[in-house]
Amino acid sequence: MANCANGSPTKEFFVEMLTRDIELNDAILDLLDNCLDGVVRLSSEKNKLDDSLFYKGYMAEIQISSNSFSIKDNCGGIPRPVAENYAFRMGRVPTTNTDHPTIGIYGIGMKRAIFKLGKAAIVHTRFNNQKYSVRIPADWVNSTEWDFPIEENSVENKLTDNGTEVIITSLNSSISERWSNQSNIDSFVDDLRKAIQESYSLIIQKGFSIKINGSTICANPVELLATKGSSKNAIQPFMFTNKYGTVNVKLAIGFYAPMASENEIDDMNESRRSSYDAGITVVCNDRVILYNDKTYLTGWGTAGVPNYHTQFIGIKGIVVFESNYPQDLPMTTTKRGVDYSSSVYIAVKDKICEGLKMFTNYTNQWKGRNEQERAYSTTAEKVNYRDLFSEKMQKEYGVILRNENRGNTFRPNLPKPKTDRPFKIIRFSKSDTDIKTVIGFLYGDPEENIPPSTVGEKCFDSILNTATKGE
Repeated sequence: MANCANGSPTKEFFVEMLTRDIELNDAILDLLDNCLDGVVRLSSEKNKLDDSLFYKGYMAEIQISSNSFSIKDNCGGIPRPVAENYAFRMGRVPTTNTDHPTIGIYGIGMKRAIFKLGKAAIVHTRFNNQKYSVRIPADWVNSTEWDFPIEENSVENKLTDNGTEVIITSLNSSISERWSNQSNIDSFVDDLRKAIQESYSLIIQKGFSIKINGSTICANPVELLATKGSSKNAIQPFMFTNKYGTVNVKLAIGFYAPMASENEIDDMNESRRSSYDAGITVVCNDRVILYNDKTYLTGWGTAGVPNYHTQFIGIKGIVVFESNYPQDLPMTTTKRGVDYSSSVYIAVKDKICEGLKMFTNYTNQWKGRNEQERAYSTTAEKVNYRDLFSEKMQKEYGVILRNENRGNTFRPNLPKPKTDRPFKIIRFSKSDTDIKTVIGFLYGDPEENIPPSTVGEKCFDSILNTATKGE
């Protein structure tokens, strides 16, 4: 066209912008998301994510080697019209929005993952027992052609179940270097396994099977403590449910383990228990987007909630958002973060803070009397997230959500200390040599394995006994 400036994009621009700001693990998780979205679309009934075995019978297998990456599933395959018109386009066509609880929004996940890993790929699929393959040539970026060739009944397509297999070759140099030998591959697989456990534990618990290089990944279950019987003066979680437009919300915050003893706080500080198992997990349509978060994103250090501290290592929570319209969910484009500006998330964050304040206040009330408190928390049982909002919680644990103006809420009647005398923690540091000297004096053997907090308490009790003898 005459007298026009060329405004068409280049392939290099698309590939560079698609892959620049996403981590390799997250790109691979995008491919897993496609598998799971396939399962959701197969379901003839909507809003079935509450089914405790929703993904049973479905699987994804990942294979990583020094020269290729592949992921194969049995999650239904890609319908031919979808492949021809939507699945391989750079972005979602507006008319392709569905009313299923998937997590795909922008239509870039598969393409972004492919180009993050390599330059060439072939996508085999089997849908309604009809097989075809879509090939991305290694020189595609350098050509002027945007479309990808479709091959009918390719001999390379060996799928026996309805599903999809993505094989990526001509790995990018950074990936080839990262997977240059078996030791490097094993290290990467360990990191990827942890990322999958964090992001897909709920899905694995619902029956989905994920393997990497032949090894099955186990779930990290989300469990909270609850005392059977009456809900009065017992350890129970704070719970909340509500619906905001198209988004259903479930929230539970409580203890996943008894309060830490003074000895644990002294010895562990930033231990694995404190830095990994505690915090708030945020889920969108079964996909974890924040795992055990302990920052302002989930209310810590805001709205009257204290900053996270090892004193709170027993506190855990889960917030689940579900919608048939994934664009309404409060998640970022990478699906590994929360959209903090989402009106839905802003409303729910107030309830997160309410629950956190309840349990941080509880630990403050029992500070210095941890052993007394354990008479309650050690008798509570672990309840899996799947059961928290079930009839079982009402019948066996007395957890009944009450309707309020803004949702349904259960506020536990947690145990309170029986004495009105205020308690305070005494804490100080001394050298190992001096502590062993005192242990030898008190117990006869300086090598006795006595916790420092126990030594300090015994010293205090001894002086207190001497000080009060004349009273």
